[in-house]
Amino acid sequence: MTGDSEMLLEATKTALQQEDYQGAIAHLEILCQTENISIAEQQTQLASPDSDIDYLLTLCRFLSQSSNSSQIRDWATHLSTELSAMAIENRQQGRELRRLRERILRTPHSIPHTPHLSSFTTPYSLLPAPFRQAQRAQRWQPLPTVNLIPFWLLQCGSAIALFWSIQQLIELAMGLTNDLLVKLPYLEPFQPFYHDHTTKIVFVLVLLLALSPWLIDGLLRWWHGLQHLSLETLEISSPEASRLLQRSCRQHHYRLPQLRVLPTAVPLIFTYGNLRRTARIVVSQGLLEQLADDEIAAIYATQLGQIANWDFIVLSQFILVTQLPYITYSQLSEWGNKISNKTLQAFIAIAANFAYGLWLLLRLPAFWLSQLRIYYSDRLAAELTGNPNALSRAILKIARGVAQDIQQQGHTSWLLEGWDLLAIISYKQAISLSNLHSLPELEAALAWDCTNPLRYWLSINETHPSIGDRLQRLNQIAHFWRLDTELNLRVSREPGVGSWRREQKKLRKLRQRITQTLHPTPYTPHPTPFFLHDSLLLQTAPYWGILLGAAFSSFMWLIGWLGGYWLGNPYLAWMWGDRWIVRGSLAIGLSLGIFLRLNALFPETKSTSLLNRPNLAELLSNPYLLPVVPQALRLQGKLLGRRGIGNWFGQDLLLHLPTGLVKLHHASWLGPLGCLLLRPSTDPSDLIGRHVILTGWFRRGATTWIDIEILRTQAGKTSTSSHQGWSIALAIAATIWGVYVIVKGGSY
Repeated sequence: MTGDSEMLLEATKTALQQEDYQGAIAHLEILCQTENISIAEQQTQLASPDSDIDYLLTLCRFLSQSSNSSQIRDWATHLSTELSAMAIENRQQGRELRRLRERILRTPHSIPHTPHLSSFTTPYSLLPAPFRQAQRAQRWQPLPTVNLIPFWLLQCGSAIALFWSIQQLIELAMGLTNDLLVKLPYLEPFQPFYHDHTTKIVFVLVLLLALSPWLIDGLLRWWHGLQHLSLETLEISSPEASRLLQRSCRQHHYRLPQLRVLPTAVPLIFTYGNLRRTARIVVSQGLLEQLADDEIAAIYATQLGQIANWDFIVLSQFILVTQLPYITYSQLSEWGNKISNKTLQAFIAIAANFAYGLWLLLRLPAFWLSQLRIYYSDRLAAELTGNPNALSRAILKIARGVAQDIQQQGHTSWLLEGWDLLAIISYKQAISLSNLHSLPELEAALAWDCTNPLRYWLSINETHPSIGDRLQRLNQIAHFWRLDTELNLRVSREPGVGSWRREQKKLRKLRQRITQTLHPTPYTPHPTPFFLHDSLLLQTAPYWGILLGAAFSSFMWLIGWLGGYWLGNPYLAWMWGDRWIVRGSLAIGLSLGIFLRLNALFPETKSTSLLNRPNLAELLSNPYLLPVVPQALRLQGKLLGRRGIGNWFGQDLLLHLPTGLVKLHHASWLGPLGCLLLRPSTDPSDLIGRHVILTGWFRRGATTWIDIEILRTQAGKTSTSSHQGWSIALAIAATIWGVYVIVKGGSY
């Protein structure tokens, strides 16, 4: 038996011990290919398996009958016996569950259309919970008061930023349209596009806010099957949550929020509305089934915190505005994939992904508010329940459930991505944590979120704060009440220049150890300028380049002013006040920053530093890895993601490994058009569902991902990515354009 076969057997055993049947299936399918066993020839035996266990049982029978290795045959025979017993037990449990549901439906308090009592069931089993089950406070003193005025000002600022973004996008669209109409023959510009539409935009936004509870109700009901949830039904899953809602609303004189439920297995909860009296709390059936009583109560308490702090109103406005382009993107993607006309499909793909880009832009002003509100709602939830440890467990269980849903679906669902702004955690965070299966692994990986000096800078473009930082703050509350903590995380320093410099000194002292760890043999890295030695400066080099360009243009203006007005030199006077110098200098500075960090971003993948099938849990806990300090590696797994138009930008590419999932980034050398013009030769979406060997760069930031260099199937089909090429092309284009506008500035 080969080393690969032994590794696959061990991975299968581990997956079965954790009840990760999808992972076990993936390993056995690879093992069948390794043993030259063609599953395609056995389609008659594989038709419509009743469950994952039945499919595993079939694969084991193939191996026990056809493998060339006696060890594999013996192992497969032994496992077949165990799986047969499990299949019989599952069928018996299924019959008992159906009888129990029928008995519940006959009770006088049953609600026929409630998902909890319907035929819906979670399609997978959860992994064993590796938690300490730390206790809650029996009596606790109130936490120190917090000044919420800055937070409320941030809400107002986010609403203003949303209005400004919409106004600028509309004015840009109208201006480009009229410019095009002027250049076309026989057409005249549309005069209303030249008018000021500020009042109309404000009116529409106010109207949307007034109608937001009912409009969002309709969206969720139409696209995702939203249903009513009664307190009696909630009490079946969590009596504590039912009591908490009633007690808290009674004490604070709120109207009880309207409760809703989504019939989906993925654990979700979010709140929307325009007033406290119109607030809705939506929970998924998966969350009610996967969390314990006290954990559900703690999660509901976070939503009460959002209602108390009023932040749900602004986020409701954001989610309503952004749903229009996102629904356009999702529906055009599904419709376009069914069309056979390639020309029409191309136009639909362009429209769909334009809507996707618009959705990304409109969400940006909400990121800071979305992050900060989580801290306040977690704090108030702990104070309402006296149970910060239950909230910690709930956050980690939700992350696990989200990752398992993505694995089960084979892609990220529209619900997870489109409503990510309101979710309690980001699905990207769940993907990053899916490779951690024990408390030591969790604590080691989450320590990065608590101690890395760049963690706040790297979270700027994220919708949610780092999970490790959230859990550490809950630990601090537990310590305040003298409770044991669910996780042992190191105390984090508050962000600041002093702490950042101290941590940077420590990182510089350990740089030699990093080099020895990542490069076992003598290795000479590309030289880095002394002023970019620190990781933060290197990470933000393009932005520093822009500032350098601004400084250079200011210097040129100064020379023009001095030479033109003091010395009377007409050859220098033209530089004073020339805006094209500013634009050109900014572009050149940007290109300089891109070039300076290029070697660090993409180290050589053919050198001795390349890791073959590394342990991702160890990489996640490596405190020295950053997006600008990546690790070159090679992995083998199953490629997951959306197919067709919905993945034109490679926005939903994932690698399913024996340990979990990892997010992938791909860049075609033709950009988005590469998915249309190069298919099927180099488009990775054509490899989805197949086992691939990946070479790329692992990057550790607020979330983790791998920039693809090469994807290769066992049959030899390859897909390459051009991250380096696009970086170089962008830098060169910025340089050429910058020089051109500076030279031609006077003629514009």
